[in-house]
Amino acid sequence: MQKEVYFIGLKAFIFSMNKAIHIGCIITILILPKFTHAEVADSVLTLQQAKDRLLKNNFYLMAAYYEVSQAEARLIQAKVWTNPNVNFYQEAYNKQEKSFFQTANQVEVQISQAFSIAGKHTNTVKLAKISIELNKYQFQDVLRSLLYDLQLTYNSLSAFEKKEALYTQVLESFNRLLISTEKELQVGAISLTENIRIKSEFTALKAEALDNSNQLATALSHLKTLLQFPVDSALQVEQRIPIFNTHFQLDTLTARALKARPDLKVYEASQQYQNQNFKLQRSLSVPDITLGYDYDKGANYTPNYSGVTIGIPLPVFDRNQGRIKEAQYGMKQASLQLDYLKITIANQVSQAFQKYKKNNEGLANYNDDFLKKLEELNKQVNINFKKRNISLLEFIDQQRIFITTKLQEIELKQNYLDSVNELNFLVGESIIEE
Repeated sequence: MQKEVYFIGLKAFIFSMNKAIHIGCIITILILPKFTHAEVADSVLTLQQAKDRLLKNNFYLMAAYYEVSQAEARLIQAKVWTNPNVNFYQEAYNKQEKSFFQTANQVEVQISQAFSIAGKHTNTVKLAKISIELNKYQFQDVLRSLLYDLQLTYNSLSAFEKKEALYTQVLESFNRLLISTEKELQVGAISLTENIRIKSEFTALKAEALDNSNQLATALSHLKTLLQFPVDSALQVEQRIPIFNTHFQLDTLTARALKARPDLKVYEASQQYQNQNFKLQRSLSVPDITLGYDYDKGANYTPNYSGVTIGIPLPVFDRNQGRIKEAQYGMKQASLQLDYLKITIANQVSQAFQKYKKNNEGLANYNDDFLKKLEELNKQVNINFKKRNISLLEFIDQQRIFITTKLQEIELKQNYLDSVNELNFLVGESIIEE
């Protein structure tokens, strides 16, 4: 039941990473779509579907969840009291009577219970509760990192697919041209130099296409591993370009990051943990008190003796001095780490925001009208070269311009999507839906 509760928190965290994992609404996660091999092969895997599957199937996420469960188990242990101690003494052998185990002669029973004082038990429970919160924030940070990795991989795979489509288109065109020029070479309509030059361009393009294909295979393999898809799954992804948000302000984004980032909450919880640990270590310098009851049936001075026992270690040598000092340094260290992370977050958000704006400016140059004219120009270049209205050098130059421009467009789209992903990641919540 606890596992189901935390996984519904994950569903909410995709849309707002600054939300803590809440109990309830478990039905949402249970009805997430399941992917079979046949379904994947016949459809495109959307980014939202990939996120949903990540929540259900990723091994790292499942392992991180058990860290929370372990912390909860430690809280249960911290709340329990120490067990009472019972001692039983009986005569084993009476030399005078030459008898064994005579309960009528001597039996003694002692019952004792140790009690912690100076707030040791309370401080231990408080420390365990902070540990649970710490592990919950770490769990959220693992999810945030996995979502970031997933979206980077998804964006890369989309770009590689588009490049593959471009290379396929251009290579098919070059292949038809090579067949035509081979025939022309045989009748002397084209020189051997021109034929070799076309073959050289064709070979270079095939090498680029092969490199892209290898990178695509690597990205696809990583995506399958993240989402636990079968090895033979045929996956395709889509590319959606979010609209640029002109209303973002750097100060507002930084403030949201300082409020939402789960890694910052981890450091804040760590600081609370160190403060509470210092209180615990000071309380541990006070020894426990042991109270007990003693009954002796055959005591020396009176039969059926009943007495009370009180015991306490004398804090002469060990007063927990070293651990108290260590806890003090731990508090100072946690405070410095928290301050450093706040400065780091401010700089990270600023850099990500600038990249987001710059990538949008670069992508804006590749508008639909420009790309449409580029496609039309490429068609005309192929027609004119077949009619020998342009030279081979002009044809190759125009082909290179077309391929380079299309590749730049694909890479700029990927860079823009990556900057959106990075801004979401560094702010700590999905401020831009991808």
